[in-house]
Amino acid sequence: MNVFAPKYHYLIHPEKGIQVKIDEDLNRFNVDLLNIGDLRAPSKTIEVLSVSFDLEGFTTFTKQVDPHLTIPNFISDFFNWLFNNIKYSMRDQEQENILWAELPFFSKFMGDGVLFLWKIDLDKITQVDKHLSSDQLQKLLLEFLSNVITSVFDICRGYQHFLKSVKTNYVEPPSKLRCGIARGSVFPIGNGLDFVGPCINISTRLQKMSDLSFAFSARGVDLSVFHPSYHEVFVKKQVAIRGIGDNELIYISREEFDKLPKDLKGNFSDL
Repeated sequence: MNVFAPKYHYLIHPEKGIQVKIDEDLNRFNVDLLNIGDLRAPSKTIEVLSVSFDLEGFTTFTKQVDPHLTIPNFISDFFNWLFNNIKYSMRDQEQENILWAELPFFSKFMGDGVLFLWKIDLDKITQVDKHLSSDQLQKLLLEFLSNVITSVFDICRGYQHFLKSVKTNYVEPPSKLRCGIARGSVFPIGNGLDFVGPCINISTRLQKMSDLSFAFSARGVDLSVFHPSYHEVFVKKQVAIRGIGDNELIYISREEFDKLPKDLKGNFSDL
């Protein structure tokens, strides 16, 4: 992010009223301030898993007295906790340099949360063993996705432990970490400094689905390849997603769904 901070002098014109004189070349205020490179640079689509995190109640949290004394420290504590948990949840506990999946290649602060993109690289899986059948390759790819999804799910649940660890430092911090996940294609803009794609929109919508804290799109994901311990954790539902579709299939936490009030349960349809 670039900062445009010229010197201004305020004036009062006898006929035109309040005016502002700028001691800077106006041409310096341009698209370069976005710091995302050349927007006209050629781009190629990338298949990804989009993971959107959101802190429920963050807006209310920022309205406390003298938020500048609290918010930066909380954001720092939260993001350090989140990145460390992503890193360690992906690691094989018996081998420090072995991961269950790649780490996200892109992360972006979104004001009250963060967006991560995980690259889905079938070519790398194919290179492990060129004799693998199409079915075997597909299963391995789906297992890769399941490793990311279940790790993120466990991180969301672990947010309550984070709150306990910082409860003496903050007054009424955000009570819940919400997450939405979707698979799809994105394309880079500005030399890969940012990304655009429908799956990002879907993951963002899913992170605010009713009173749930976790949801992922069923498109391109197969629950049967998840570790058996998660087969009963998630349930597939049909739901309308604003701006996406009226009959989208998603997976949500069975436990969270069971706790929803009747009127919110009505937003979801059984298959």
